[in-house]
Amino acid sequence: MNYIVYITENNQPGTSIQNILASDLDHDENGKIIYNIISSNIDNIPVSSYVSINSMTGVLYAQRSFDYEQLREFQFQVMAKDSGSPPLSSNVTVRICIIDKNDNAPKILYPSPDTEGSALFEFIPHSAEKGYLVTKVIAVDADSGHNAWLSYHLLQVPDPSLFGIGQYTGEIKIVKDLQDADNLRQKLVVLVKDNGVPSLSSTVTLSLVVAENFQQVVPEIRRQPTNSDTKSPVTFYLVISIALISCLFIITVIITVIYKCRKDNTPTTYGAYSRNVYPQFTLGCPSEISDTSLPFPFSYDVCVTLDSKQNEIAYLKPVQNVPTENLIDTEDPGAVNNSGHTEFPASNTDQVFGY
Repeated sequence: MNYIVYITENNQPGTSIQNILASDLDHDENGKIIYNIISSNIDNIPVSSYVSINSMTGVLYAQRSFDYEQLREFQFQVMAKDSGSPPLSSNVTVRICIIDKNDNAPKILYPSPDTEGSALFEFIPHSAEKGYLVTKVIAVDADSGHNAWLSYHLLQVPDPSLFGIGQYTGEIKIVKDLQDADNLRQKLVVLVKDNGVPSLSSTVTLSLVVAENFQQVVPEIRRQPTNSDTKSPVTFYLVISIALISCLFIITVIITVIYKCRKDNTPTTYGAYSRNVYPQFTLGCPSEISDTSLPFPFSYDVCVTLDSKQNEIAYLKPVQNVPTENLIDTEDPGAVNNSGHTEFPASNTDQVFGY
């Protein structure tokens, strides 16, 4: 006895598909039956990855979702064995047949839908007469049986009285003679649908151009307006990005200019304090250093400039009436009074040289 099981494709994994039944005339343990699937491979894949069986009840379960386009049928053996000693067994062959389901839409081979957005035109001469074959739509369906039966229909056509299509052949022909007043360009949308339940369909767009020669067709193709609705939003985002980058650049330039201007104006603020902030020192030097050629004391005005490379020493007029009791005579280094002040001997203050 063999089992033939039919299961529709795209089933749910874990679905019970068949119940294997066996009987034993013995009693007690000798009549207890255990079911097992004999190991085998299906297209180099273990059968256990396709189906499983309950060892006590003999119920078969689908382990995966079957696809008719990949696997249409397979078979395996189930062994029923009792628990006697020695155990006795019998085998049965189970054949699984996958039933096709309309799960594939028609695939159009020509004209290719990938070139629908590009310049794909069919040329029709003005001399074409009734019955002229313009082009042929070719499509296939991966399903089988009546699910793969295809029919062709004109879904959109500017002039239905000008073109016709074969329902089962997909041939587009001219159904009347062309007139001079006929539009130079025609855009047709062809619908291809299968015979499944529910029916699935696909569409393709054809551009037909009526002209005497190809040179006449080219200017019309170039003048074809561009559909703004089909533009990608990438252009919009690109414009926004460029605008943002430009604004950031302008703001950066403005900030840099302001910073440079403030930095250039900072040194001029010191001009008003040039003479007031410079420290002035009055130096008194012992008379022995000058070798009596430069009488002491005399005053120096030390001017420190901001530029370290330009140091200036200004010599002032001699200090008049310098108290001589505050000077130290270098010849008498020990002359120090009791109050802790050093006394310098008086020297001639009338001779001062300015440099």
